[in-house]
Formats: sequence, C-alpha cells, structure tokens
Amino acid sequence: MKNHLLIFAKYPEPGRVKTRLARQIGFEKAARLYQTMVETVVQKTAPRNGDYRRFLYFDPPERKGDFQQWFPFLQMQPQREGDLGDRMTSAIRESLESAAERVIVIGSDCMEIDGVLIEGAFFRLDQADVVVGPATDGGYYLIGMKKLYDLFTDIPWSTDRVFDETIRRANEFNLRVAVLPTLSDIDEIP
Repeated sequence: MKNHLLIFAKYPEPGRVKTRLARQIGFEKAARLYQTMVETVVQKTAPRNGDYRRFLYFDPPERKGDFQQWFPFLQMQPQREGDLGDRMTSAIRESLESAAERVIVIGSDCMEIDGVLIEGAFFRLDQADVVVGPATDGGYYLIGMKKLYDLFTDIPWSTDRVFDETIRRANEFNLRVAVLPTLSDIDEIP
C-alpha cells in the first residue's frame, strides 16, 4: 500500500490529555472525552476501498500493550521524542522509508474528519507537494506530503499561528500547497 495515514494519539490518562480543556471541565471528563475522540477518529477514517494503510502513532511508548488491546486492528508505532514537529518529522520519514509514496498525518481531536476527506487529501497530493487541513483555532488537523519537507522547525505549536507559519514555510520552499476545508478541533470550550 503506497498511501499511509498516520494517526497521532495519546493514551487517555487524566492530566496528560486535553489539558486546556481539562482546566474548564476537569481532568477525568477531559480524558473520557479524548478517549471518545480517538475512537471516533479511528472509526471514521477506516478506508472504504483499501486505498490506504493506517498506523497509530501512540504516546507514551510504555502503553503499547494498552493501545494494542484498544485497537488490535491497527499497526502501531511509538511516537519519537521531541516536540510535535520532531515527532511528525520522524513518523513521516519512517513511513516514506518503508515504501510509502504519500503520507498523511492527523491528530485525534478533529471528529469531523472521515475516510472521504482522507481519500480526497491523498488525491490532492497528485497535483500538490503538500496538503493541509486548517483548523478553526489557527492550527491544522491534517498535513500530508510525498517527500519530507522541513515544515515543522520553529513552528509555535499550540498557538493560533501554526497554520499560517506552516504555509509561510511551504511558500519559502516554493511548494505547491493544497488547502482542504477548515474544520473544528476540540482544545477548549469556546
């Protein structure tokens, strides 16, 4: 399979996930909501026609057994060390080195994402170097590419400037960027 979808997820442990939201609704509720979000994203991104393979990039690495019980039908890879950019860079590199021709990375906090959108994103990579799905909070819910580009260095993660800075970097490299519809992700109560 030449198309790889990499789903980034953390184990839904209170105090480790959705910390901004947890300040509003409590750590236990935030963890339960995050668990539902991960399950929803995994369920909704199942390939309809076998057009791509899915890999769950999980954190923390010591919870591998828990993730395998939770999603026994997914291939598992631990997230590497570093900030989000470092972890995405490692995951994309690993995937491309394992014969993938196109790689898309998504998080697990945009429940609007589905298999049709993923298939469309892979299709857009026929004409573009990079595909990005902007989120309403100024970040993005999806990024994909056919070759690893240095788009993740010096990005102000967890701010409303993530999408704009990523596009700026892509423009510096003269990359063709396909922008998907803007969707919502859940980081806090508006």
